[in-house]
Amino acid sequence: MSATRTRSSDDAPPASGGRAPASPISWIEWARVTGLAVGLVAILTYPTIPGLLSMGRLDTGDGRFSIWNVGWIDHALLTDPRHLFDANIFYPHTGTLAYSELNLVAGALGLPVFALTKNALAAQNSAVVIGFVLTYLCTWALVRRLTRSGPAGLVAATAFTFCPFLQCHTAHIQLLMAFSIPLSFLAFDRLREAPTIRRAAALGAALTVMGLSCAYYGIYGGAALGAAAVLFGRRERRYWIALGAAVVVAAALTAPVLIPYVHAREASGVAESMSRPNGTAYAARWQDYFTSPSIAHGWLSQGGAECTFPGILALGLAGAGVVLTLRRGTAGDRRAVGVFLAVAGLAVWASFGSPLGLYDLVRVVPGGSLLRAPVRFGVVVMLAVAVLAGYGVKALARSRAWLAPALITGIALELAAIPWPLQARDPVPRAFQMLAVLPPGPVVEFHFPYKASDFHNQTHAMFDSTYHWRPLVNGYSDLTPPEFEALAVAINAFPDEPSFQLMRKLQVRYVVFNLDDYQGEARDRLLARFPAYEAYMRRLTIDRNVWLFEIVGWPPGSGGA
Repeated sequence: MSATRTRSSDDAPPASGGRAPASPISWIEWARVTGLAVGLVAILTYPTIPGLLSMGRLDTGDGRFSIWNVGWIDHALLTDPRHLFDANIFYPHTGTLAYSELNLVAGALGLPVFALTKNALAAQNSAVVIGFVLTYLCTWALVRRLTRSGPAGLVAATAFTFCPFLQCHTAHIQLLMAFSIPLSFLAFDRLREAPTIRRAAALGAALTVMGLSCAYYGIYGGAALGAAAVLFGRRERRYWIALGAAVVVAAALTAPVLIPYVHAREASGVAESMSRPNGTAYAARWQDYFTSPSIAHGWLSQGGAECTFPGILALGLAGAGVVLTLRRGTAGDRRAVGVFLAVAGLAVWASFGSPLGLYDLVRVVPGGSLLRAPVRFGVVVMLAVAVLAGYGVKALARSRAWLAPALITGIALELAAIPWPLQARDPVPRAFQMLAVLPPGPVVEFHFPYKASDFHNQTHAMFDSTYHWRPLVNGYSDLTPPEFEALAVAINAFPDEPSFQLMRKLQVRYVVFNLDDYQGEARDRLLARFPAYEAYMRRLTIDRNVWLFEIVGWPPGSGGA
């Protein structure tokens, strides 16, 4: 008598062109790949791990903003999650975290380290390291599943995780959360194989992670995944129902974050800090596809604004994957190669922006009009090339066990852009240590950049605020309060009676001066203003040319007694 067993809904037979299912991944295999991923990340992001507590992209406004952003999310989650959106910048405005991307996923990855250290640099760096390890694991799992080859997955993961696009954006924490794209394609491939409710829910959750990781990835990656879903589509009702269910799940999971985010932006009354280009100003140029930060690509780089060159080995393997799979691959493999080749072509097309037409279709997607960099479709190109390279490894390494390790080493050496351009922070001035323990009160930090073209330097004060988290009149983001530019001009005359009046209106309690920001006559004029207002400003500390004052009174001309 033959034994039978009941098959669950998630055990449905494969419906993906007759493709044999990939073998299950054992915990030993996961452990080995994770160990390889950690080792490669430690080497190829050097000195991120040794400098976990003390180094970061402190040389750019975007880098300082990213550190502040991750730090604020973690600080708020640990102290007052209900006011997560009420970041400490642009005081007295509220909802200021919504003036730019939230970066919740990066914050979540950095939270354990922040909880232990209370160090925003450590939180940012740990989020980067974990994000890169996850990118490696997700890409490996995706390509292993598609090709049924573990070595192919390892080579593809190396090519995508350390691709020039990501290594060019070490200052943009949201763009380093690239693991969400292969994760979403992995969830989609599982649904394609067996369109069940469980797998639809998993795809919806992956899409949510992709959208909350980075708005560009949510829309550009979502568009690429939509194209793949159509190209892989078949006349099977449950396939389309499962895709629809995934979209519903993603919308339901995103809504609790998206709705407050939209409301905060609408209620702010702020204006764009820069005009939104029409899809051309930050579009790709041909030079971008021949530009890379890799040391090995110095002879090739054409000085593009972005780095969207996939790598010589990756391109060669991708070409081999296309040719060899189309010649002698299975029907399922040929179809997959065709789809990812089409996705790469569409992404390249869209990356050139509105002049070539396709990008205008992406701008119709909800939220698409807010994005201003079509060239960032390059990350989709990188993933598609890596997947195709995996098929090349599968075809070439069948009887060559040595080939995959050699290719992993070769790709790592080719793409290496080490050391990363991280800077060590200076010792923390006593002023910021004192602010962390003094009675609460809003802070203004000088120098206070007052030209819109110079607002990115407000991120110096934002980074300094990660040591105390007091409300800060300074601020920088994608959106700027409408009165901020006028305020910045007037407040720079402090101390004088009109600026005291402004400080009183803003309820400012503490004032920080970094004297290193003032040189020559500007410094002399500043110091000459102090004697007339000594009765209203109590000096609390001078350390490393950073002065901290507490406002203890108001001159008569400012409305005070």
